[in-house]
Amino acid sequence: MTSPEPLKTRLPAHRIWIGLAILVALGYLFGLGGDHIPRNGDELVYAHIARLTAETGKWLPLVSSYDFMRNTKPPVLFWQAMVAGGWGEHWTLLNLRLPSIAYTWGIALMTALLAWKTVQGETAPADRRRHALAMGAIAAIVYLSFFSTYRYGRPYLTSAPETFWLFGVLFAIAWSPAKLLASRWAFPLLAGIAIGIGCLYKSFVMVVPVGFALALCYQVLGARKAPWEVFRRGVVIDGVKVVAICLLALAIFGLWFAIDPQPGEVWREFVVGENAGKMNSSKGYFAIAFSGSSGILTILTGYYSNALFLLPVAVGCTWAAWKAWRQRKGTGQSISDTEKALWIWLLAFALVFMVPTQRSTRYLIPAMPALAVLIALYWERIARIWFSLTLAICLIGALAMGLIGYGGVRATQDAWLFSPLYWIFLGVLAAACVAGMAKPGWTRPVAALSSFAVLFALAWVTAPFNGDMGRFRAETGALLKGQAVSVPSNFNGHFERYEFIIPGAKIVPYFAAQPVDYQDVDALFKNTRYALVQRRAGQKPCEQCRVIDERWDLRSRQDEKEGTLGAFKSPETFWYAKEYLVERAAP
Repeated sequence: MTSPEPLKTRLPAHRIWIGLAILVALGYLFGLGGDHIPRNGDELVYAHIARLTAETGKWLPLVSSYDFMRNTKPPVLFWQAMVAGGWGEHWTLLNLRLPSIAYTWGIALMTALLAWKTVQGETAPADRRRHALAMGAIAAIVYLSFFSTYRYGRPYLTSAPETFWLFGVLFAIAWSPAKLLASRWAFPLLAGIAIGIGCLYKSFVMVVPVGFALALCYQVLGARKAPWEVFRRGVVIDGVKVVAICLLALAIFGLWFAIDPQPGEVWREFVVGENAGKMNSSKGYFAIAFSGSSGILTILTGYYSNALFLLPVAVGCTWAAWKAWRQRKGTGQSISDTEKALWIWLLAFALVFMVPTQRSTRYLIPAMPALAVLIALYWERIARIWFSLTLAICLIGALAMGLIGYGGVRATQDAWLFSPLYWIFLGVLAAACVAGMAKPGWTRPVAALSSFAVLFALAWVTAPFNGDMGRFRAETGALLKGQAVSVPSNFNGHFERYEFIIPGAKIVPYFAAQPVDYQDVDALFKNTRYALVQRRAGQKPCEQCRVIDERWDLRSRQDEKEGTLGAFKSPETFWYAKEYLVERAAP
């Protein structure tokens, strides 16, 4: 008896994947204007500089309340915020962050197109188009599901713009290596301009890893020589092209010195302080290199830790690529030039950023799109165990989001703090992770979506505290217009968040390592009539204070004494705090 033919799906798989990729991209907009999105504290430093510079009505020089955090980044980053915020007229977190989203979507599109083109050239003609489209969509989903993308590709930070311009150069090479690497002047000119713009967002230092990657691409893909055959005929000409590209990029970056009224301050604060300082260490180079959070191991594992929930899949991709290389060894077969360019990009950034004494996984972010494309290329060759491990991590993440939500309910004593849809979403996510681990046919599809689902749940669980619960009353905002208000701050520029919480007030920061434990009432009212104080749920603000208004807040930093178990024992006080607007009570 012959088995019946399988029913054809009404909607082809590649269209489903494309639709899911679009939904994931649109998911980046959820909660974008909130105060509680995953970010680095530097976002507020940059917002502070951009706001004060905009108030002067001039593009340069950059302005800050503190000399040590003024020329911390090149000016294009701040100009972007000044324009997006209407020079202060529309100064909201949403407006400042929208350009980052546009850049991030552009990068995701490049990863999708690159995976689509590469897979289309490797598959059989009959299945080529649909399979390639599906893999392109998966590459975009993978990139958008990296935690480093979600954390640094949404806030007002440098990572999305710099990654767009720098990775754009690799995208061009990987798309058509033979044609572009043979170009006499057109590609070198455009590449130099693109790298220069990327440097104006981040630093002139970015010329080093990109220049190194370009040199390897010209050597391996253009001249078809091994990296050590640098003096063979024709290779020197390619070297001149790389030097020309780098010099053009540096010249574009150097425009900052030409137009800034205080070039000496730029040199002292940015070149010497911000960049050269990362090559020095009082403990010694090798003492730092092989120990601590700034060791070489940070860079060696950086691509994987940046992936976070997709860490096992990233490791599995590396292992699958290694096995494929071993199988091809001695057969005369080779990987495509596109794949070679992607591996070169990853290698160049890792090797270059092992050199400074200050090492961070953030330095590898411009290379993460290349990893996303490679994961898509090896998607079906990555062993199922790696996807199952990813699902296990995502299951833990879903449970953690449930715990945080439970803490919010206990803190606010509001059983309906979250919509029932939130709990259903977590339940479906957890069930899907378990089913994906149990059913082989579901493992890869569920793993592809579960990582972003956890990130979306993180945005959802903080959503109520970005709304009315996280704001003071409208009459309070009117009361504080033009008034000096003391606000807690425990990180450089952290006080800038209150420019969005109580706009129009004059912010006067006071240092509070743990704001919920701050008790120096006299210092609160030393320079202001009004102050903001934080307390754990159930605690009173202070005996000598009169409460004017209150709001809920998420704690920015926990005390080490509370330990990790504090998140499980008392999530309502570990994650949440009440913030009170107070004035000194009459005697």
